[in-house]
Amino acid sequence: MKLLRALPILVLGLTAACSGGNDGEDGSEDDLRKKRGIQLVVTVDWEGSDLKDENLRAMEGFHQKFPEVKLVQFLNAAYYTKPGAVPAKVTAQIQRGLGAKDERGLHIHGWKRLFEASGATFLSTPNFWGTSELSDSCTYDCGHEVPLNAYSSAELQKVVRFSVKTLSSQGFGTAQSFRCGGWMAEGSVMSALRAEGFRYEHSAVPAKFLQGEIGTLPLWRWVDALWDGTTELSQPSKLQGPADGLTEIADNGALADYVTADEMVSVYEANQRAFLADRTKSRVVSIGFHQETAARYLGRVEEALTRIYASAKTANVPVVSSTSSEVTVR
Repeated sequence: MKLLRALPILVLGLTAACSGGNDGEDGSEDDLRKKRGIQLVVTVDWEGSDLKDENLRAMEGFHQKFPEVKLVQFLNAAYYTKPGAVPAKVTAQIQRGLGAKDERGLHIHGWKRLFEASGATFLSTPNFWGTSELSDSCTYDCGHEVPLNAYSSAELQKVVRFSVKTLSSQGFGTAQSFRCGGWMAEGSVMSALRAEGFRYEHSAVPAKFLQGEIGTLPLWRWVDALWDGTTELSQPSKLQGPADGLTEIADNGALADYVTADEMVSVYEANQRAFLADRTKSRVVSIGFHQETAARYLGRVEEALTRIYASAKTANVPVVSSTSSEVTVR
């Protein structure tokens, strides 16, 4: 996909746009939440692959351009399990991408070294791409493309527990929110999250947004089947069954590697129209990006946010940056 050029960012304009539906009050976040409007969730998936300077610099730049936006950071403990990893250095690199008000959640992919460090037995199959071999050499690390739902709940609990403990010990707090690698939060994944005390799950995604990039691969068919019925208008809801007690916050605007700025804005505008049709109910819009490709794709999110805030101001709709615990659950 071609990277769209980001529009110029005006920080002062952002602040004004955030309080577009203010009606004479102080424009604080609490005030906006009470008034109802659009709750904007901007997420970051940390894949556990690498921590390159160019991507961390892009994230530092984002925080400077959008100081009002709190990111939901799905961190990954796999960086600490790479060969030769120095924990203090890894922590300092991760901190570069974090803002003071950002939420610290958890992201897990099926990395061999992470699973082995957790005491789980690594599986090399199946994988997202439908091939017989993994794409990375296991002499360093591999397994990014192995779906988590291939594992039992008991094995996943080991990995979740290890990951939470590792990140907490490095000062990142205790995660309450989760996004599954490859969006494959099914069955054993949900059971493991519930057993480990998680409250929020962010893996539901409209499969149509992924079709252009991965539509010929097994991963797309799995996602399409698992999240059948998830659309750009899907809203947070309480889950039942093995996931009872979890709140699903749909990734209804997908991630910037898969959608353009135009598509992200279209998701926002669809939800804005729904809100204007019924102002008694706030709407949640989720968009995001990956840390590992921030230098390439974060510009799409920046462009989308600029246009979203402009649209909200024109329509006199309050928009507030929200974390998992702040969204309205239906």
